[in-house]
Amino acid sequence: TEPDHASANGADGCGQNRDSSLRTGGRGGGGGGMTSNPSPVSNTVSSSSSTPSSSSMTSSSSSSFEDEKNSFETSEYYSNWGLEKINASAAYARGATGEGTLIGIMDSGVDTSHQELDSVNKFTSDSYLSYQTRFPSTEERRHGTHVSGIAVGDKDGSGMHGVAFDAQLFFISIELSDPPEDYDPVTIDETVDFTAIDNAWSQLEDLFVQREVTVVNGSFGYQGNINDYEEENLRYAFPRTIEVLAQANKPDYDKTIFVWSAGNGGGYADEGVDFSSPEVFGGMAYLLPELQNHSVAVVSIDSTGEISSFSNLCGVAKDYCIAAPGRSIYSAYSQDSPINNSYASWSGTSMAAPHVSGGIALLADYFRGQLGNTEILQRLFLTANKTGIYADAEIYGQGLMDLDAATSPVGQSMVITVTKNLFPAFLTSVTSFGSAAGDGWINLLDKEFAVFDELGAPFFRQLDSTHFDPRFSLEWLTYRYTNPLLRTLEVKHNESEETSLILGLKLMNYGEHNYAPSLWAKDEQKMRYFSLQKKMSEKMHYFIGSGISPFMHFGTKTINEVFGKPELSSPYLGFGENGNFVGGFLSLPKNNKLSASFFAGNHRDKELFNTDENNKGLVVEYQRSLSDLIISFQTGILTENSGLLGSSFKGGYGNLNDSLTYFSGIETLLSLQEVKANLTFFVGQTEADLNSKGIITGIENLTSSSFSFSLLTESLVNKGDAFGFRISQPLRLEEGAVHMSIPVGRTKNKDFLFQEHSSDLSPSGRQVDFEFIYKAPVKFGYISSKLGFTRDEGHFKREKTDSFFETSFEIVLH
Repeated sequence: TEPDHASANGADGCGQNRDSSLRTGGRGGGGGGMTSNPSPVSNTVSSSSSTPSSSSMTSSSSSSFEDEKNSFETSEYYSNWGLEKINASAAYARGATGEGTLIGIMDSGVDTSHQELDSVNKFTSDSYLSYQTRFPSTEERRHGTHVSGIAVGDKDGSGMHGVAFDAQLFFISIELSDPPEDYDPVTIDETVDFTAIDNAWSQLEDLFVQREVTVVNGSFGYQGNINDYEEENLRYAFPRTIEVLAQANKPDYDKTIFVWSAGNGGGYADEGVDFSSPEVFGGMAYLLPELQNHSVAVVSIDSTGEISSFSNLCGVAKDYCIAAPGRSIYSAYSQDSPINNSYASWSGTSMAAPHVSGGIALLADYFRGQLGNTEILQRLFLTANKTGIYADAEIYGQGLMDLDAATSPVGQSMVITVTKNLFPAFLTSVTSFGSAAGDGWINLLDKEFAVFDELGAPFFRQLDSTHFDPRFSLEWLTYRYTNPLLRTLEVKHNESEETSLILGLKLMNYGEHNYAPSLWAKDEQKMRYFSLQKKMSEKMHYFIGSGISPFMHFGTKTINEVFGKPELSSPYLGFGENGNFVGGFLSLPKNNKLSASFFAGNHRDKELFNTDENNKGLVVEYQRSLSDLIISFQTGILTENSGLLGSSFKGGYGNLNDSLTYFSGIETLLSLQEVKANLTFFVGQTEADLNSKGIITGIENLTSSSFSFSLLTESLVNKGDAFGFRISQPLRLEEGAVHMSIPVGRTKNKDFLFQEHSSDLSPSGRQVDFEFIYKAPVKFGYISSKLGFTRDEGHFKREKTDSFFETSFEIVLH
C-alpha cells in the first residue's frame, strides 16, 4: 500500500510484486519501492560534513539530573509519545543529542524544506535526493520525511523532534513500489533472477559503508517470513549485497550498523499470514552469521507498551531483534505548500526502526565515538527492558529499547590505572583532614577522567567529585558543633609536689545529660583526655597522656592559652591528637631543659571516623631561658599512616603507604614587665611513600609552614585585665608537586588512553588571622571579648575578609 498519510492504524510491510520491486507498508502503512536498476545521481543539498561530538558526561546529583531531564520533557517532546517510552529525556539530560553522528537513511524521498529537516547541517552535501530520472513527488517524499523526522527532526520548540535531533543525515532516495492489497511473499530461489537487483542494491548499500555512517535505517523490505527461506536462497539471490553488508574488510568496531523494520505481517493476520518472525531483510541475520554483530530487526509496540497487532514478532531472530514505538507516531509530513510545517501520525515498523537508529546515534555521541559500532548495538541489546512482558523474547527479542539504561553504567564502574589495575570507582577518593592543603586538592582535581562500566563503556566525570573534606559535610558539622559531649572543662590539679594532673572533662549542660549518650554512644565516657606529669628526681620528670597530643608539655603557652589556641605553638603535633603519648624532660643548668616525647594518634578532624590507623611521631625540644627571654627549639619526625599532612587517597588514585615529615621550629617568649611578646615559626618537609601507583604516580617536594606573633599587655585598664593582639597563619602547604596519569577514555579497539599531568598542590590562598582580645576580672569570674579578621580562611583564595566577634563570661567557683 502507499504511505498512510494520516491514518492511525497502518502497517508498513515488506513485499514484492512480479517485477521483484521493494516495498514498505501494508494495509495502511507507509511505503514505496525500488526499481530494478536504481542509480542516485542528484545532489541538491549543501551542508558541511559531520564533526566529532563534544557532548559531556559529568557526574551530578540526582536532583540536578532530574531537573535537567525535566527540562527536555516539553510539549515538543511529548508530541511523539515514543520518546517517553524509550526514556530519551534521560539520555538528553546526560548530554546525548546525536551531535557529530551520521545516520544513513534510504527511503522513497525526503522533504528537505520541512521545518523539522531544514537546518543548515541536517543533510550532508553528498546526499542523493533525486531518483535517476526525476525528483520524487510530494507523495513519494512523505514516507521518507516521516521516517527522517522520527530519527533526526529538529528540536526547535515546535511540532515534534527526533530521537537524535542533532544528528546529520546521509540520505539516498530510491523508488519504492506500492505493496499489494493481499500479502505477497517474495520468491527467492533459482527460478528468479535477482542479478540486476543485487547489483543495484549492493551499490547503494556500499555508499553508506564507504561514507562510514554509524547506522543505516531501512524502513522497507520484502514480504515473507524468514522461516520460509534457506541460507542458500539468500546467498544465491543477493551475493554482492550480502558481501557489502558483511563488511568483511572492516574490523567489527568500524562496521556500519543496519537497522531493519521487522515487517507488518500482523496486518494480514486475517489471511493466515505467519508473522511469528521478521520478514526477509529484518530476519537475514538469523540465516547469515556474518551479519549478526551489526544487524537488528525492530518490532513495533503501541503506546500501552504491548506489541502492535500489525507487527511481525522477533521469533527466530530474537537475538538480533528489539522493540520500539511504532503505532500512531507523530512526525513530519510533506505536502505541496510554501510553508512546510505539516505533521501526521503513521503506524508501522517503518516508524519503529528510526527510533532505534536515532538511539544508536545518541549512544555514538554519548560515548564520544569511543565505543565500536558493534559494541553500541550489543549495549542497546543488553540494556533493553527485559522485565514483565518484555521477558518474552519470542515477541520482543532483546526487549524494549531503554536509552536511560543504555546511557547509565552497567554494573560497577571501575577506574583503570596506567599499570592496568582496576579499582571500584566508589572506593576511589581523596580525603582532606585539616586545612594544610586548603583548596590544593580541589584545584589539582579540576580535570575530567573516565571510569568504565562492566561492558567497557567510558563514563566521564570530574576528578574533584572524588574529593571529600569532612569539615564541609553535614555529618562532621553536626558532630562538631551540636554534640554536647564535646564541651570540655579542663581541670588542673596538683596531686602532690611531685605529681600534677590535667583532665579534660565533658560538660553536660542544658538538660542534655539523659539524651546525649544515646545520640553519641561512642562518647559515653566522661573524660575526654588527661595528662599526668610526675617528678622522678630533682632534674627528671616524665609525663603520659591520652586523648590529646603532648603539645601542652612543649613550648611557651602562656599567651596562646589566653587566646585559646595553645596548639599553634607546635602545629605538627596536631596530627597526633586523640591518641596517646609518653615523654619526659631533663632540667639543665640555668633554667634550661631538654624534652622529648613519643606520640601516636590522629588528626582532630578524624575523630568522628574512628580510624585505627594512628600516626606516630617523636618530638624533641631544647628550651633556653634567659632573664627576660625564653627560646625554644623543636625538631621532630611525624609518620602519617596512609596520610599526607592530613590528606589521604585510595582506590584508583593508588596506595599511599605512609608519609614521613621532618619538622623544626622556633618559639620565643619575651617578658618585659607587663608586656609579653611571643613568636613561633615552624617548617616541615614531607616525603611520601607510594606503595602502588594509580592516577597519582608521584609526589615530591612537599614543604609546609606556620607562624604566629602575639603581644599581650596585662593590667592595662584595671588590675588583672589583659589586652592582646595576635597575627597567625595555621599550617599551610607551601609547595608540593603531584604527578598524575589520568584515564581519559579509550579507543574503539579497546586501548585505554591516559593523560599525563603535573601540578603544584599548594592552595590558592594563605589564611592569616588577626585577633584582638580583652579579658577582665569581674565578680565571680572573668569576661572576655574577642574581635578578629580572617583572610583566605582555610587557605582558600577569597575576595572578602571575614570578621568575627565574641564575648564570653566565665564563672569561677571556689
